[in-house]
Amino acid sequence: MSEWGFENDGTAGLGNDNGNSPKALRDAYEAMKKENAELRGELTSFLEEQRAEKMAKVFETLGVPGAQSVYQGPADPAKAKEWVDTMRSVFTNGQPPAAEQQQQASEPKLPPSMQAQFERLSQAGSDGQPLGNVEAAQAAVNDATDVQALINSFKQMNL
Repeated sequence: MSEWGFENDGTAGLGNDNGNSPKALRDAYEAMKKENAELRGELTSFLEEQRAEKMAKVFETLGVPGAQSVYQGPADPAKAKEWVDTMRSVFTNGQPPAAEQQQQASEPKLPPSMQAQFERLSQAGSDGQPLGNVEAAQAAVNDATDVQALINSFKQMNL
């Protein structure tokens, strides 16, 4: 003991013996602070993954899945759609994308019955000679879309 009534060995009065000391509280605070930082980091990464998945679905439904890597706007589907529409108008000069143009070009302008006749006519014209009876019968059978059309093609073949 010292003349002041307690020993001053550097650890006295810090409360290392019980859990209510300032050092124990500081240690608990630091541990909780570290745990909170870890949880905040995990939550942030989880939320970023969720936003990325949401935006990936948005760009996929808009038909431009690769645009997500270039988009730097807010994670709002309406803003993303607006951005995609703007980029489409910039890069296509207001014309539909090539895939849509090709689809439009491949759609026949004639009704199916006339389309089959036109194909037979163009086939005959490209070969330079009209179709023979066997080829005409085969074309009629191939062009048939229902049972009645098959019956009619067999009737025509027997004439």
